[in-house]
Amino acid sequence: MDAICRLSPTHDFNSAYQVFSRLRAEECAKNLPWLRENDIAWVLRRTAEELTGRAISDEELHAIVQAQVDAFLSACRAPRGLSELLRRLSAGNKLAVLSNYSISEAVHLALANMGISEYFDIVVVSGDVGYIKPSRELFEYLLARLGCAPGEVLFVGDDWLADIVGACAVGMPAIQVVGYTSKQFADRMEKVFGEYIRKALSAWAYACWKDAKPIAVLESVFDLEWWLKGE
Repeated sequence: MDAICRLSPTHDFNSAYQVFSRLRAEECAKNLPWLRENDIAWVLRRTAEELTGRAISDEELHAIVQAQVDAFLSACRAPRGLSELLRRLSAGNKLAVLSNYSISEAVHLALANMGISEYFDIVVVSGDVGYIKPSRELFEYLLARLGCAPGEVLFVGDDWLADIVGACAVGMPAIQVVGYTSKQFADRMEKVFGEYIRKALSAWAYACWKDAKPIAVLESVFDLEWWLKGE
C-alpha cells in the first residue's frame, strides 16, 4: 500500500488498505466460487485510481506491483537445511512446485532468492493458470506438465483445504506437513471468503472434500526423506 500512498499523499496506509480490501472482496465474490484466481494487478490498479481520482499509467502500475512482489520476497525464508534436502530428493525424483499466488514472477524470484529453484523441474503458479488450489483444473494442469498419472505423483503440502483436498480430488496421494490446523481451517471457513469456498466445494468434482485424508502426516518437511525410505 505504501507505493499507492505515494501516488495519493492525502491517504494513509489504513485508508488505502480499506479500499484495496473492498475491491479484492468484490473480485473474490466473482472468482472464488469457481476457484478462479483473482487478478491482483487489476485490484491494485483500481485501488490506486480510486484514491487518486485519475487513470494510472502502466509505469505506475508496474511500480505498485513491484512493491507487492518485494513485500512477498521479504517474507519468504527457507529453513536451514532445505536446500540440502531438495538436492538429495531431486537426485532420484522429479520435483515440482504448485503454488497459489496471483503474481507468478514473485514465486519464481522467491525460489531463486532462497537458492532452491534449481531443484525443481516444473513450477506451476495459480496466477499463470487462472485457478487456485484446491481446483481440479490446477492439479490436472500440474499432472499434464509432469506427464504423469495421479498415482505416480506424491503431493506434499501443509494446507489441508488447498493441498490435501485438491490432490485427493484428482486421485493423487498426498502427505500433510503439520502447520495448518483444523482450527485454522474452521476460522477460514467462518470468515467472509468462507462462503465462496463452501460454494466451490459443493460442486460434484469435490464431493470427497470432507473425507479427504493424507496418506501420512509429518511434523516437518524434513521428515519426508525418512518417510520415503520407510524408516
